[in-house]
Amino acid sequence: MKIKAADIARNLNLSKATVSLVLNNKPGVSEKTRRRIFDYIEEVTGEAERQKEEKNKQELENKNIIKVLFIDNALRFVKNFELDVCPDSLTIFEQEARRMGCIISVTYASSTKKEDVERVVREANEENVAGVILYATEMQPDQFPPFRAIRKPMVIYDNDLGNEYHCVTFGGVEGISDCVDYLVSRGCRNIKYLANTQNIFNFQQRRAGFRAGLRKNGLPLEKESIYSLGETTSEVCEATLKYLDTHALPDAFIMENYQISIGVMRALRQKKISVPEDISLLGVDEIPDYLTGDILLTTLRMEHLERAHVAMLFLEQEMKGAISCKFKSFSTCKIIPGQTVK
Repeated sequence: MKIKAADIARNLNLSKATVSLVLNNKPGVSEKTRRRIFDYIEEVTGEAERQKEEKNKQELENKNIIKVLFIDNALRFVKNFELDVCPDSLTIFEQEARRMGCIISVTYASSTKKEDVERVVREANEENVAGVILYATEMQPDQFPPFRAIRKPMVIYDNDLGNEYHCVTFGGVEGISDCVDYLVSRGCRNIKYLANTQNIFNFQQRRAGFRAGLRKNGLPLEKESIYSLGETTSEVCEATLKYLDTHALPDAFIMENYQISIGVMRALRQKKISVPEDISLLGVDEIPDYLTGDILLTTLRMEHLERAHVAMLFLEQEMKGAISCKFKSFSTCKIIPGQTVK
């Protein structure tokens, strides 16, 4: 806040010349008068800042809140995923909320703890909550019923939990089926699917897509066509090394997520197995090539940010009462050619 010299002079009963000398650090004014002027400036500006902070606080309190509920099922996927994707999704949620005249409030809860569930349901039903995004990446259908007690407009994000709410998630079935088609078109017949040990909805959909792709192309589904490796990149690398010691190389691997891709490619480098000369690789979700040994991985691109936009659009219409039925939105996926498929 800028204070005019004339205002300082009037309020302190001083001449404008005296105030000007002090503000311009000129001699000719006693130290007592200088201190008096500076104390006044500090008092006025400090009070102005306090008033500004109080005004902002009141504005926030008066604004409607959109609750984003991250539900953790002790799988650690939400926490790991958040480091890479969620901040970008949250940025979209915040931008869309501002456009709607709301603010975002983020809450984490465990679906396995009754007191956590009761707390977030209670918070979601508070008067100033306008709507809810339920980030349900880890949730299983049998864990969802308590959240039906949320009485505010709600959109399910990253899962499909029935027909009572709008659901926005990936089109994993069609996407992975397309991956099988892509590999078959390039001469691959013996295709294996390397999976994460977690069993979240999106991974279930991807595995269903792989099975569907094999059937569509007349390829056999064997006991180890889908092979679980681990959760972290280090676990995946170690498990892949053991796999390579005990199994013949197939024509191609489809890798379920970025941890699988990084861990598998690390193991192949250690075994000096050439890609794509010895084996073709297709990963789900794009990752920087410096994490894959400076080779551009052929990937199935999963749209994260656009899904966040769609979820907020559904929520906005739900808050307005503009949609009488519920919709399921499965984002399309696109194969991005790289250097890892023949």
